[in-house]
Amino acid sequence: TLVIQCKRWSKDKTIHEKHIFQLYGSIAVLSIENPGVRYKGVFITTATLSDTAKKCAEYCNISVVENCPMEDYPLIKCNASKTGEKIYHLPFDQQYDKVVISKNNQSFYAWTTKEAETNGFRRAYRWRPNKP
Repeated sequence: TLVIQCKRWSKDKTIHEKHIFQLYGSIAVLSIENPGVRYKGVFITTATLSDTAKKCAEYCNISVVENCPMEDYPLIKCNASKTGEKIYHLPFDQQYDKVVISKNNQSFYAWTTKEAETNGFRRAYRWRPNKP
């Protein structure tokens, strides 16, 4: 079973060994939890790895694909809740990482906020801990 980690970073960035170790750690946990399954790590990035990261990947038996071109994709999460509430989340919004787009008829990824709003979604409210 392949375990793939992707990093879509600027081409002028450098990937360091800690990211290789994160993937290796995930493979270790999976191997412990599923002793009958063989796992292989693949690290794919739009950037390049440092020399140390490359050596660590080789040592950990992780395949690496550097400078991988990736197409643009929609980033705005349009989430329709079970109650029918339609909210969109931008990548820098507080709850963005927690929102999972379910496979229902109304949730989807949008290219623009206009597309989201045209489909009846509103922007997620900003969370304020001391809101009056």
